[in-house]
Amino acid sequence: MEEKVFSYIEQYRMIEAGDRVIAGVSGGADSVCLLFLLWEYQKKVPFSVQAVHVNHQLRGSEAKRDEEYVVRLCRELSVPCRVYSYDVERIAAERHMTVEEAGRAVRQQAFGDACKKTGAKSTALAHHRDDLAETVLHNLARGSGAAGLAGIHPVRRMGDGVYIRPLLCVGRCGIEKWLTKRGIAWMEDSTNRELSYTRNKIRQKVLPQLEEINPRAAQHIARAAQTFLSVEEYLGQQADMLYSRYAGEKEGGIILSKEISGEHPVMQAYVVKRVLAYLAGGEKDITSVHVEEALELLGHRTGRQKSLAHGITVQQSYGNLLFYKNAEREIPEKELEFHVFSRENQQIPEKKYTKWFDYDKIKGNLTVRKRQPGDYLTVTPAGGRKKLKDYLIDCKIPRQERENLTLLADGSHIVWVVGYRISEYYKITEQTKTVIEVQVKGEMEDE
Repeated sequence: MEEKVFSYIEQYRMIEAGDRVIAGVSGGADSVCLLFLLWEYQKKVPFSVQAVHVNHQLRGSEAKRDEEYVVRLCRELSVPCRVYSYDVERIAAERHMTVEEAGRAVRQQAFGDACKKTGAKSTALAHHRDDLAETVLHNLARGSGAAGLAGIHPVRRMGDGVYIRPLLCVGRCGIEKWLTKRGIAWMEDSTNRELSYTRNKIRQKVLPQLEEINPRAAQHIARAAQTFLSVEEYLGQQADMLYSRYAGEKEGGIILSKEISGEHPVMQAYVVKRVLAYLAGGEKDITSVHVEEALELLGHRTGRQKSLAHGITVQQSYGNLLFYKNAEREIPEKELEFHVFSRENQQIPEKKYTKWFDYDKIKGNLTVRKRQPGDYLTVTPAGGRKKLKDYLIDCKIPRQERENLTLLADGSHIVWVVGYRISEYYKITEQTKTVIEVQVKGEMEDE
């Protein structure tokens, strides 16, 4: 066991000399085995380890028993131990989570706090090969792609922390035999037998059926997960390159070029998932269904849209896909600065964010606003008009971007669609006596 786990640690460079490592220790067989093996590994590689125990306050006296056992065990090994206690049922109710989700959240909170206070580089968790097989089966049942079939990663960065899992190379049976042979006790969690938890159903019902077909089923699933992990890492690298080629930020969202349709469907899906994860702040709850729904819009007409996870909307926009979070789409008007002066045959500047207008033609008070019904532009020197809506459609400006354009208006007559064109009516002519200069505040003067 020791040699196998130590080789696995070295294979993935989980721990190096001088590191500080936090170990999550619940008191169960897996985490007790992890603690002892890390304690032993210190004799081979000089590093420090500290234990963290999280009491979820779910099992009454049993939870207190586990806490006391972990504290006593750490004292015997001279391993520092931090204990965190959370009312997980209350937290789950307040945050509208399942108890499983709330438990996972408080553990991450505890590990993060411990790492911050101790300066630890990583957190070691006791997931083993059977856990990996259960995770793959769970993800497969939920409709995951290759990423889900990779299961639990040996090393994974989440937020500011790094999680390492040295026991993924060994199974539950081997762990318990190793502890028993050395006379090391562990605590049994009674909730592990409750079938109300999805993972317990897989552990007690599904995997045993598969092991009747092949006793090494869990081992084979874990090996397949390693293959998927390698595939996932390669495809992820390719997706990063394609993302930089086809995706770009635009008006509070991400625009994905229609050129992505020329790539293999697998890579299209990976890039779309990258976009969704960027907007959502992570991949949680983003499934292959959301990716497929977004890609279906590539062949539809402009304006069609779908709502996805995390309040993200995807819209067909002249062949491209525009992704945005609904709550973040309200973009305030740009701030404009005004300066009135005499014409005096001065040269008119050709700048994107600074424009000159004939001040004498302005009838009312100029307003800076978003578009309204009835807005129009003068588009020809002879006075020909066009509805603002028609002009924006002709320019192939996406619908959501239209809603956030800054307009300089004289009543319903649009003087300037900021970033685009100005009205022919308000242009400077030889007869202009007074000029009003309008500049977008904060933009470079040479634009």
